[in-house]
Parts: sequence; C-alpha cells; structure tokens
Amino acid sequence: MNVIFPRPFAFAVDDLGWLQGSNLNLQTKHGPFRLGAKRKISIDDYRVLVQVGKAAGVRIQGLFILCEMDRENVCAEYPTTTMYGTKWNNTKNIGNEQIQIMNYVKENAAYLEFGLHGVGHEYWDYEGHLYRSEWYDIKNHCPWPQSEIVNHITCFKRIMAQYGLTKENGHSFPHSFVPCAYSYWWNPYGEHSLGKFLSEQGVKYANTDFDEVRELNPPQGNNGGGFDHGVHVINRLNYGNEWHAFASLPTVPVKDQESDIVETHWANWLTEDRASQKDLTRRFIEYYNEVGKIADRYPAKNTEQLHSQWLYKKYTHINQTGTDCLTIDNRAMPIEAYTNNTLGNMVLKIPLKKGMHVCTASINNMPLAGYLEQYDAAFLYLPRLERQKYILEYSVSSNTMPFYIMNDGTYTVYSVASAEGKTIINLMMYGTQILKIKCTKPKSVYVHAGGISILDQKYKKNYSVLELQLKAHDIQGSRGSIILN
Repeated sequence: MNVIFPRPFAFAVDDLGWLQGSNLNLQTKHGPFRLGAKRKISIDDYRVLVQVGKAAGVRIQGLFILCEMDRENVCAEYPTTTMYGTKWNNTKNIGNEQIQIMNYVKENAAYLEFGLHGVGHEYWDYEGHLYRSEWYDIKNHCPWPQSEIVNHITCFKRIMAQYGLTKENGHSFPHSFVPCAYSYWWNPYGEHSLGKFLSEQGVKYANTDFDEVRELNPPQGNNGGGFDHGVHVINRLNYGNEWHAFASLPTVPVKDQESDIVETHWANWLTEDRASQKDLTRRFIEYYNEVGKIADRYPAKNTEQLHSQWLYKKYTHINQTGTDCLTIDNRAMPIEAYTNNTLGNMVLKIPLKKGMHVCTASINNMPLAGYLEQYDAAFLYLPRLERQKYILEYSVSSNTMPFYIMNDGTYTVYSVASAEGKTIINLMMYGTQILKIKCTKPKSVYVHAGGISILDQKYKKNYSVLELQLKAHDIQGSRGSIILN
C-alpha cells in the first residue's frame, strides 16, 4: 500500500494550575500531592509547553487544577474541594502572577489547551478526611454524590470566571478532561455517570487509565475507548515517567507504546535547576520529531484530531485499489461521533522521495481539507467524513498542487468548497495563527464568524501563497468560515 493510515500521538500534561509544587501529603497525610516536587511555579514554566507546542506544530493538552488560582476564596463555599474546607484562604497565592499566567494561557491557546483536571485534585469529607480522588471514591469503589460532582464543576467555573473565562465573555468550558488519579466513573447506560455531568458542560474528550476503576466494565485494551453520554473516553498509559520526576520523558520506545495518548505530569517537563531547562525543552521537541519519522505514527495537531483519528482507525476501512486510488468505507462510524461534533479530520500519510510532491488529490471529487509535507512524507488531511463510502484519487510528481491549505498550524480545517467564484474554508481556529493558502491572489477575503478575526493578510506572489493571520476569541477555539472571492 502506498498510502499509510497512521496512528496519532499526543501527550497529556496533568497538574497545571498549581502555584506551589511541594507534596503536602508527605507533611500532613491529608493534603494534596500537587506536583510532588519542591518548586514554586512561575510563568516561565508555562512557556516551556508553549515553546514545545510551537516548535512541534501541536496544541498540547494541558489539564488544570485551579484552587491555587482562586482569587476570591470561592473554594470555601465548596468544602470538599480542598483540605481546609470552609476555612480555605488563598491569600498567600493571590498576586499579579496569577493574572499574568492566565493571560498567557489565553494568549497561547494555539499551542496549549486549557483542559479540566479538577479544583483541588482530591476529595475531602466534611471532617477533613482525604479520599482519592476528586471525581470518584477509588478506595470504596463508589461514585461521589451527584450534588458534590456538580459543586466541583461549579467551583471550577467560578474560578475561571475570575479571569474572564465565561460564556458571557465568549469563552467555552473546557472540551477536554482527565480525572485526577484516574477517578473516572464509567457508566454510559446509567443516569449517574461522570460522562453525563461533563457532557452537559460541553466536555467532548477524556482520557484515563481504565484499569484503575473497573466497575461497570469500562472499555478493554491498552488503547481502548468508547462514548459515555457523548464524551469520547480513551485509555492512556504511563511509560516510565514517574508523576513527580523532574525532566522525565517516556522510557518505552514509541514503537512499543500501545496507547495513542501518553500520560505525563508537569514535573516531567521541568528541570529542577531552571538553568538546564533549555536542553530538556529541546529533548521534548526532538521526541515529537522522532514520532513523526515513524512510518505508522504522527503527532496529532490537537485533541480533536487525536480522538478523530482514533475513531477512524477503529471504525473506518481503507483499501488501495490502484497506484493512485483509495476507497474509504466510513459506514461503521458510530452516530455518537456526530452528535456533539466530536469528529474532525482523517489523516493519511504518503512517503515521498526527494523532490516529489502530491500534485493532485481529491476525495469524491472535492478538495482535501489540508496538506503538509513533513518527515519525508505527504500528510493528507481529509474533510470530516460522513457515514458513507469515499474514493480518494491522487498523483505524485515533481509538481505541486495549484491550490491547498498548508496545514502547518494546530487549527482544524473541516472542509474546502468552491462555488460561484468563491472558495469557502470551514475551520476551527485556536489562538492566533497564520493560515497559509496556496492559491491565486483573491480579490477579497473576509470571515463569516463572530469569534474569528483577521489581524493581517499578505500575498506572497513569488510563492503564490496567501497568509492570513487569524485570531480566535474563545480559549477553546472558535469555529467559522474564511471566504475568498
């Protein structure tokens, strides 16, 4: 087969949001574990993730704990969220750095995702006893009361609001979730399910280690997954990088990793001595490059694309019918993949010899959603596929395609269509990025969406490339259309 149907790859980074890194459980036996590393967090520690994401061309999934970002002591109104209960007082952490950090996270949403992890990571009863963990009682094998789950979500939202992250201000609740200490209550056929509460808030994607909570028979397999009330939940694994270990990359080779998403914690991305951070940052960038060079893997651009490729790999069949033709059968895709707009691009990979390019490509006579040449290969980003059969036709030569989206950003292009002298590009934009389009110079360009704005545009005549600097307002991404006349 000339065309490769690769598995996606992504890191999940737990425990962002803490301002203090030391493990309080070692001191008190009823405090949060936090980063497990004696370290005061600064904005520079967030820059590490953004630097890696920008260099690798990916939007890293960050999972946030927000209690130490609480500037109004709202956690005191939800006693089970912290070890201090109603006596919670965050005065020692309140300062300008909180605002600087959250502004930085908002401004760099192109490369760092703001995901939900929890409020205080654990669960404390009304006598102050600690239980693992925030979203499920692992020790006693039972879910927390519905009212407490709702309280924790409400508390998280109220802390978000302190930084302007509200629906009224045009921001969505996190689309991604990772349960603290794998405390995921899987119950897709029951009313009392974590997935139900999360879905009602807008969460679409989650990852956990299903082996930690085996009640109600969650999905099997190291790369298993399924839908829980509309939330697509997949398994993840740790590959030797201990949660509290500074400067710790996975020790298991990528070719031997069975899960599509790899568990990491914030300490893994940081060095104990900040002077050596640059070297560790470079190693993480190189890690992504190594993944891209593996024939049957690729770094997913964002969380939506990771889950989409997981779904396509499970339910979609492809067959090479000729040297330049491929049939794609997507009829088995579950209807749940469309209910909450879960599904995005399908990605295919074609190895390229030096000087060669994909010069024509279409799917059911429609353009590709995106195209990228990287790692000695051509990456074909297909439009979101409906539950039907498709024919992909392509050819390879020393020439290039006259029109395509250069998919080198972390955004998602869902479709490209032309009619009546207009080209319409439907996409999800994250943060501020440059959308590059190989095309003839358009007479005009405008946006059909309230949440995306054009900051700048340039046409590079020598390369026949239009560059649009776009900005998404919503920290979770803004969806709209770019129209070329």
